Amino acid sequence: MNKDVQSGLRRQKFVYHFLRITVGWLIAALRNFTGEYRPVKGKPVLLLSNHNSDFDGLLIVIGLRKHFRFVGSANILSGPLGKVIGFLTGLIPREKGASVDKTVDLIVDNLNAGIDVAMFPEGNKSWDGSTGFISKRTAEIFKKTDCGLVTYLFDGGYLRSPRWARTKRKGRIFGRIVNEYSRELLKSMSVEEIYEIIVRDLQADAFQYQDEHHERYKGEALAEGLENLLYLCPVCQKFDTIHSQGDQFSCECGMKGTYDEYGYLSGEQIGEYNNTIKWNQFQKSWLRDHAEQLREQSDEPFSHDEGLTLYQIVDNERVILGNEVTAWLYGDRLTLNNDAGLSLTFSWSLISKIGMFRNNALYLTYQDKRYELYRTGGFSLLKYFSLHRILTGKELV
Repeated sequence: MNKDVQSGLRRQKFVYHFLRITVGWLIAALRNFTGEYRPVKGKPVLLLSNHNSDFDGLLIVIGLRKHFRFVGSANILSGPLGKVIGFLTGLIPREKGASVDKTVDLIVDNLNAGIDVAMFPEGNKSWDGSTGFISKRTAEIFKKTDCGLVTYLFDGGYLRSPRWARTKRKGRIFGRIVNEYSRELLKSMSVEEIYEIIVRDLQADAFQYQDEHHERYKGEALAEGLENLLYLCPVCQKFDTIHSQGDQFSCECGMKGTYDEYGYLSGEQIGEYNNTIKWNQFQKSWLRDHAEQLREQSDEPFSHDEGLTLYQIVDNERVILGNEVTAWLYGDRLTLNNDAGLSLTFSWSLISKIGMFRNNALYLTYQDKRYELYRTGGFSLLKYFSLHRILTGKELV
């Protein structure tokens, strides 16, 4: 038995149980959450879920009335409050924009010690309302340890807490177990077969759900922050031209639209792109179609962002390199500079990892050094992630 992973387990189970029976009902009420209860039969299990909000882990525990060691962003564990969270929860840290090898080893160690683990295999909260890319390495975990699999799905969470948004809204969230697979069954399956059931069970489409249920998500300034997601206009096909105010958004080309309480986009020129999933599908399709053209654009930047703060991550601490930094995006490189003399150039091909935290922090691993770009209020992290994949010949799904 691994004594390191067993450390603090009793305390953490007590904390989960105490909070669930004392304030769990209040958290569920405040989040307007309904969790379909179904007992988990296997032991140990790895629970996999889609991901829409910072509260998803709490809602899983409330809904299933069960303790899990969660895999979460290492950012949560930073600072004095982070140390308390780690002490109380035993969170398994995942470094954004870094190798996942250590995280996978910790997951396996916990499962081998009989501890149930829960994780969000997308590694990110959904940007557009659909389930994001899931690495096949998730399925490989089941060949490294003897455990069961539970798949869990949230509906409504995205429209209540859009990742790109600047304001809060009210509305219902639903959670349920999709399937539970025994360890005996998983042993008989290949990695590819396990991967297929994970991807199938965790497929979510916020607007397919909305078409059927018509849930309202009320709030103020519902459109504000849309430019954090909508980095490319389908009318003029230019970067960084979308702006939002109140419930309205517009492009510098004249296109105008409205974001409503049901999560839909409307306007004379919006056409078929009437929700964030469809709009983001356009963006990805456009990048695929124009990848070669973008790669050749090395003289003039095709996009830029101002007012950023640049940090280097040294021994898990942020060291500030510059304020009021402008990021210039070219076909072959990302250039960062400011009026104080900062000047750095990152070749896209030498950026080995890109990670995103909430809507305001982008993490890069470049030649074994880790950097963070940050802006209060957010910026289009998804643009950097998508462009990095396209410009380096990787698949963009």
